[in-house]
Amino acid sequence: MGVMNMAPDIHVTPREMEVLHWVAEGKTAAEIGTILGVSYITINQHIRNTKEKFGVYKDTALVAKALRSGIIT
Repeated sequence: MGVMNMAPDIHVTPREMEVLHWVAEGKTAAEIGTILGVSYITINQHIRNTKEKFGVYKDTALVAKALRSGIIT
């Protein structure tokens, strides 16, 4: 069974992709901010933007949809 690309029209920036990777690893916004050298407020904004692009409200739904669409592995 192959991966179905359910979100071909969603454009995720390289930074959003980086943040999404760390969210999928279970990191908090504060931890991701420390890793990437930016504030947790900036990370939360990236997460909000990405959730909006995917049409979801929760971090878990964001990660699930990104995995299903093949955006992250």
